Amino acid sequence: MRGFVQGVVEGYIFFLLFAGLLFFSLTRQGTKSKKKARAVLSLTIFSAIIWADYYLVYTSRLPDSMAFIVPAAFLVIAVVFRRTILPFQGRCQNCGRRLSITEFLSCDEHLCAACYEEKHPEARKIPQEERIRRENEERKKAWIGWKPDREFVIAFAFDRQGNVLLIDHVDMPKQPGKYSGVIGEIKSQENRSVAAARTLKRDTGLTCDEPDYMGRLNFVMPDMDIRFHVYIARNFSGELKGRPQKKPVWMPLKRLKYNQMSVDYPLWLPRMLKGQHLEYYAKCNTEGKIYEDILDLDIEI
Repeated sequence: MRGFVQGVVEGYIFFLLFAGLLFFSLTRQGTKSKKKARAVLSLTIFSAIIWADYYLVYTSRLPDSMAFIVPAAFLVIAVVFRRTILPFQGRCQNCGRRLSITEFLSCDEHLCAACYEEKHPEARKIPQEERIRRENEERKKAWIGWKPDREFVIAFAFDRQGNVLLIDHVDMPKQPGKYSGVIGEIKSQENRSVAAARTLKRDTGLTCDEPDYMGRLNFVMPDMDIRFHVYIARNFSGELKGRPQKKPVWMPLKRLKYNQMSVDYPLWLPRMLKGQHLEYYAKCNTEGKIYEDILDLDIEI
């Protein structure tokens, strides 16, 4: 008996560590496991009293009989108040499936994960993209009825080796805006696709009769509201040429110099180059800096 008492006294620290971690885990789940967290705390307190009893027996301050009496007293208490002290069941109360260790320890209602989600749909974890989509839908309501003052096209050539054709604004220092796509304003009554092909030809010398329409960029500015229609030319011909202040340069998609482009480019450009259609909304301050934006990936072209 002495050996058993000694083992309990020396090994109690490991039980205490396990109980502490379990209690912390259950409290993080909130009301879902409130009763079981309370039960773990009660059992930890009872075990601490039993440990103190065993320690006193081990050090001969109490008679050996106390090693039986105190645990027996707590066993009686546990049986009488079992629904409070031991609120654990091995099977789901809804479907009868055997609960996993996590389900057994965590859910006060004794439900498996599937039954718990069915009963509490509000507790279901929403994937990050779905959460962002819902937030965007709410924020997009402020854009209902919005119309741009002027419309432009932005065109990019993208070859089969994964290189993107950008315009290097030669006179601009290395700062956001130095590199961009080919930009041109849509003429009155002009088809957007025609405007994109015309602008690409004018600034790069490349010909593409049917560039792919990938989406829209909408900007609210203090003095003017602007919309850009983005096109990607994947099949093109001709000899590359440019202008002294606007030099066309090829860059690998994996090594684009985003720090020298407008701050919105990393959000939409790589997605569009990979074939995703989208719409981007942004509000700018008097300095031209974006202070609020929305990236809508659900757009249908």
